[in-house]
Amino acid sequence: MAKSRGRAESTSLRTLPALPAPPDDALLPPLFICGFRPSRRLRTLFSGCRGVWLSGLNLMVVKTAYSGPEGTVGAMWKVLFLLVLLALSPGADGLFRSLYRKAHVSRPRKGDPGQRLFLTPYIESGKLTKGRQLSLVPPFPGWNLTSYSGYITVNKTYNSNIFFWFFPAKVEPENAPVVLWLQGGPGGSSMFGLFVEHGPYIVSKNMTLFARDFPWTTTFSMLYVDNPVGTGFSFTDHVHGYAIDEDDVAQNLYSALIQFFELFSDYRDNDFYVTGESYAGKYVPAIAHYIHTLNPVTTMKINLKGIALGDAYSDPKSIIEGYPSFLFQIGLLDEQEKKYFQKQCNDCVKFIHQEKWLQAFELLDRLLDGGLISEPSYFQNVTGCSNYYNLLLCTEPEDQSYFGKFLSLPHVRQAIHVGNQTFSDGAKVEKYLREDTVKSVKPWLTEIMNNYKTHDWLPLLNPAFAHGSISFQVLIYNGQLDVVVAASLTERSLMAMDWKGSQKYKKAEKKVWKILKSDLEVAGYVRQVDNFCQVIVRGGGHILPYDQPLRSFDMINRFIFGRGWDPY
Repeated sequence: MAKSRGRAESTSLRTLPALPAPPDDALLPPLFICGFRPSRRLRTLFSGCRGVWLSGLNLMVVKTAYSGPEGTVGAMWKVLFLLVLLALSPGADGLFRSLYRKAHVSRPRKGDPGQRLFLTPYIESGKLTKGRQLSLVPPFPGWNLTSYSGYITVNKTYNSNIFFWFFPAKVEPENAPVVLWLQGGPGGSSMFGLFVEHGPYIVSKNMTLFARDFPWTTTFSMLYVDNPVGTGFSFTDHVHGYAIDEDDVAQNLYSALIQFFELFSDYRDNDFYVTGESYAGKYVPAIAHYIHTLNPVTTMKINLKGIALGDAYSDPKSIIEGYPSFLFQIGLLDEQEKKYFQKQCNDCVKFIHQEKWLQAFELLDRLLDGGLISEPSYFQNVTGCSNYYNLLLCTEPEDQSYFGKFLSLPHVRQAIHVGNQTFSDGAKVEKYLREDTVKSVKPWLTEIMNNYKTHDWLPLLNPAFAHGSISFQVLIYNGQLDVVVAASLTERSLMAMDWKGSQKYKKAEKKVWKILKSDLEVAGYVRQVDNFCQVIVRGGGHILPYDQPLRSFDMINRFIFGRGWDPY
């Protein structure tokens, strides 16, 4: 399929370098098709080809196969093609990726970082015990904690590899649910979630590891994955190894999960949940829908029981439409600023309706993030703050970046089997997903929320499905103090969703949630319809487990174990 790559609309055809004539023995490499936007059917016709769609140029560049030796001129075409792509693709920080860029991870200049561990060869050759033994992470000094890490190859053509770090639960790991955690961005490493939010470790400024008070690894077997390919320690050797949409993201992640459960087959029948926050509000429904679609027709099943989305950027249009009024109501915009914001948001939504994805992304970037324009965004100029993740904080807390230096230490790299692999800040991941940024995954989320019943024959193929009628559990939660994906904006999207419980949801009463009966403080508010829970956590922002570790720990345990919302 021809893969879309976009750039700014202001570029003219005159800026393209002159290319030498293609070699005679080539089948139109590359083929230029001007004057129209390729349809899905056309992209299907070019299945097997590789190319780019330059949105602003109304130009599609497709690389087709050669019928003979490429030669010097053919090679020049390839090189110039990539140079054009890079020239037409300015770097940027995505709407949520700025959160992760401060955690600088460098390659060590001294010491032995060891070698990267690629586990796919062991999985494919049936050497599972050997692969699992090699993936064991030696405990850090002063710790007695079992974990496993390494690389799973998801595309051999482009040498695309996904990095994972797996922590079996401290309590009854043989029965504990397996919980996949995906970070946002796009391009944010799940090492952020591990070290900053809910993993067992907290990194201090002097690189000492402290135990977290309420780690999710206590009751769940946590699987932290650097997703998509090109994020954090995950990598690819080719530009076509990067995802350009959520289909690509889901396909690679599914391959990694299938191999993971082959290597760790004793966890295969445990309940499995997909969780994540922020831009992972797209990843989570994408992979859940992928699993839901393939489970009935594949031999290898994944025992998916539910999903949890935190401050989820699943439906950009609804969120963008709500920004002006929300920011005005919380005092970040005055009347004049609100009018300007309203005009920009209206234009952004118009671009979305017209499927001018790149123009919508660029407008939103100028309004909120400023990554493309290399200067403060409008939001930063009028509020004086760079942090839109917590209403009470103007800048990001310093301790959220300490883990970057820790992951730069050679003995740490050796322990987690990443060797001297460059840690990506996600810039390339974000570049190729720019058009995806403003697209919605609401249809997939709706299908998941509509649930499903197990096919009668599934228990015969896998005992994990022998539980009778199975329905997905869905949790959508927000921190009360989040600005960029505020609770009211999430609710705005939910109110517009057409799923089988939507009418009951609109009439459902809000429940006050306390952790203990003796608590004077309220933990948050809950609305529940059947297997769907919407939770607003008091005192928390976009990075909820960081702001409210106990409340987020209680929330995820109540949800997964079905304990209800009454105080203990």
